[in-house]
Amino acid sequence: MKSRARVYTLALAAVFTFALIHPGYLRSQIPRDFGTIGTSPSKSFLRSSSIDGTVQTIDGRLLKDVRVDLHDTSAGAIVASVYTGERGSFEFNPVPEGAYEVVAVSGTNQASERINLASFKQSVSLRLPVTDVPQDGTERNSVSVSQYKVPAKAREEFSKAQEATRRSKPEEAAKHLARALEIYPDFSDALTIRAIGCLSTDLLAAIGDLEHAIKSDGNNSLALTVLGAAMNAQAKFDEAVLYLQRSETLAPDRWQTYFELAKANIGKNDYAASLRYLDKAVSMLAQDYSPIHLLRGRALFSMHRYAEAAGELDAYLQKEPNSPGASAARDMRDRAQQLLAKNSGLR
Repeated sequence: MKSRARVYTLALAAVFTFALIHPGYLRSQIPRDFGTIGTSPSKSFLRSSSIDGTVQTIDGRLLKDVRVDLHDTSAGAIVASVYTGERGSFEFNPVPEGAYEVVAVSGTNQASERINLASFKQSVSLRLPVTDVPQDGTERNSVSVSQYKVPAKAREEFSKAQEATRRSKPEEAAKHLARALEIYPDFSDALTIRAIGCLSTDLLAAIGDLEHAIKSDGNNSLALTVLGAAMNAQAKFDEAVLYLQRSETLAPDRWQTYFELAKANIGKNDYAASLRYLDKAVSMLAQDYSPIHLLRGRALFSMHRYAEAAGELDAYLQKEPNSPGASAARDMRDRAQQLLAKNSGLR
């Protein structure tokens, strides 16, 4: 089964990625700098273009109100999402140069195309293998009914929230998000994004929104991953694993799920499993992500592999010397080096 819930904008994606300093600690991380309003644009934005296209059925019917995600393959993240218009059209603009995958999602079906964007506009045509996608935003008795019964006005407010977030206007984004949920309280995607926004300030409220989102749409893989992260924050590692494994089944290409599974397995003292999940996460990342070194260091230390643990902790400290977890990482590294020296002296 394919993923149907994604991180919808870069700014929202930024608060979704968590790093473990100790079991139950969450920290946000921004995956890539695309620049923000009111600041100097990043170099990638100085070389930006756009992507447009259409979504159709296999037999050529243009599809309205189908979600299209823009996946930055180099950063391993979804950076934007839009819904198709009256004639099945969509556009992402501006988009920095780079490698992307454009994905149209309809329930359990999806169609995608990979492109390398340079300094000129690119167009794609996606064809979905579906016969029951609504053309007017009304509910249909189909496998994807939970997605399609969201009223068009609620979806419009959600899109405005995304745009406000992209322009670094969180208060405006929150207002549009609230309106979307006022129009349709069971809007699973909106509930998930609201939960992400309050994870660090009101964890219990976030969990309530996530449970509501999953009840409204059991295929919301993003909500499942974030709820797994919230369970890790409460040291409920068995529950975290259940949610995360379900998310993995729905969306096997989300590296954050494997990162959270690694955290949960450290909490369960299954360090070998943790290392396997970290290897999986690393295989999906285009760039080094320093908290992975911290997790590896913790797992290896607990497995009495002190030389490897010290190396991983050193790698973390080189990149994060002043982070909240740096002091604990230094203590663990120093302890690993002491035990390594002690063991060497016994030989």
